[in-house]
Amino acid sequence: MQQRPPPRAKRIKIGTIVEIPVKGGVAYLQYYYKTAHHSFVRVLKGIFQRRLKDFTVLANQQEQFITSSLIEYDIGDGLCEIVGWAPIPERLSELPLFKVLSGPGLDTFSGPYYWKLWNVKNGKSWKVGGETYERKKAGEILPVEYHSLPSPDFGSLECIVDRIELGWTHESDVFGPSYSEIYRQRIQERIAAEKASAPPSSPEPISTIERLDSPRPNPIEKPLKTLLTRLDNIMAKHKELGDTDVREQLHEVIQNAFVQLQTDYVLPKGFGMFTKTGNKRVHSALVAFLRKATELILKSGLDSNQLRLAAFQDAEVTSENGSTYDEYFGDG
Repeated sequence: MQQRPPPRAKRIKIGTIVEIPVKGGVAYLQYYYKTAHHSFVRVLKGIFQRRLKDFTVLANQQEQFITSSLIEYDIGDGLCEIVGWAPIPERLSELPLFKVLSGPGLDTFSGPYYWKLWNVKNGKSWKVGGETYERKKAGEILPVEYHSLPSPDFGSLECIVDRIELGWTHESDVFGPSYSEIYRQRIQERIAAEKASAPPSSPEPISTIERLDSPRPNPIEKPLKTLLTRLDNIMAKHKELGDTDVREQLHEVIQNAFVQLQTDYVLPKGFGMFTKTGNKRVHSALVAFLRKATELILKSGLDSNQLRLAAFQDAEVTSENGSTYDEYFGDG
């Protein structure tokens, strides 16, 4: 199948203001710094009911946090919108150092944990403080003078949105939970809320087979279509997305995080892509799908693994190019 070229973002330059939808309104990012391999944004403070007309005052205030981002791709994928421009404050003429929580067991919460400082300009990093095997004690081993430094590794727009809604700051990143823990907590909260609001019993339960055979709308059609379209866009530049190894890893993610709803499942950061950008773009697409699709299935009553799998493996749902789920996730 012929793939269309990746979407082009509108013209973006240092100082560009980007509007993103969040719970309760909209928030704003400012395109802050660009290197050969990384883009950085300032997350400006506040959630607004309607679009601002001028961003000069907002951009001159202290930001909520600074982080790395794939904002050019997010704009091209239609996830956010360029709405203005404002000058970068003089105090930020030089990009600050970044603090990075590191360690071989970081994604499995097994430790050891330690901190590094990262100089983006020259790419050098170095270890500071001690080590610990307890994530909740990670803040105790980071010297206090580094607590207010930004962290670079949120990556996806969806992760940034979560941080905005939680009121995240550079300091809360020191003692706060990892994004994987935040994601797991939010899934658990959604499941608990849905169970609490559900009726105590159903007088005429419908069997799983009857529900699979019934001509009902697929509740995850829209987020599934968006996911497949985003993967098409990634595939146009990262051909390895179609490799068997990548497909098997993506299949495992959907099985664990969506079909089986394993609330203790940790979404990996890598999927066998050849570059960090490729892995980050795939991660972003998956997080966006899982956030929306999980919410929809809890509301629609897809209360079994079989029903959730059937909804995901719906061959009638295609990307804008006509791609189906099996092209990226297999049919196992």
